Amino acid sequence: MSKHSNGLPKRCVITIDGPAGVGKSTAARLLAQRLGLVYLDTGATYRALAYAALQQGVALDREPQLARLARALPLRLSQTRNGALVVWLGSRNITRPIRTERVTEAAAAIAQHPRVRAALVQLQRRLANSTRLVAEGRDTGTVVFPRAPLKFFLTAKARIRAGRRRAEMQSLEGRSPALPVILKQLKARDQLDRRRHVGPLVKPAGAVVLDTSSLDAEAVVERMLRHLPEILVASIR
Repeated sequence: MSKHSNGLPKRCVITIDGPAGVGKSTAARLLAQRLGLVYLDTGATYRALAYAALQQGVALDREPQLARLARALPLRLSQTRNGALVVWLGSRNITRPIRTERVTEAAAAIAQHPRVRAALVQLQRRLANSTRLVAEGRDTGTVVFPRAPLKFFLTAKARIRAGRRRAEMQSLEGRSPALPVILKQLKARDQLDRRRHVGPLVKPAGAVVLDTSSLDAEAVVERMLRHLPEILVASIR
């Protein structure tokens, strides 16, 4: 691989996978910030497509139309000074709207379509072209970037994950559904993710497994840093 002047490979990808509520997004953002890498939330691409489909009235079971929409999606990702992801659809900032429960459920539905996943994987790879990044999602280490030199798989107890999701919903939507309701939804989403034929949620071969149940985001990142190859460790000293 070609090298940048600071010694890092031109294309250096770290992947972070796991189910909802394990803290992937926060850990990925913080890790990317610590290393000076780009942060890529692959789930945001599914949410953006789901949002566009809902806005345009495209049925979530119409795979050909959804795949065409995905291939033409005017999606752009940027980052704030503190490393937070900003999602743009054309000139519109859709960062907050795509985190609602309606879009979350729609994204889970469209993620079951093979042609949609294929189109979005190509989009994700284009977004990562010729750069160095931390990518998080559910199949980044198995499908999107299978040759990534360092992969993580995060887990957490179901009730902990449900509590985190409830807090997120309160922050974004101003509502707090009962914990058992959210727990049921998470388990149903897990089943969908693990049973789908294309890009199922599985631990990537060789991935470092971290249980985040009792860890905050900073502690997760510190543990990740211990596993970094020397070429990456040198870049943050």
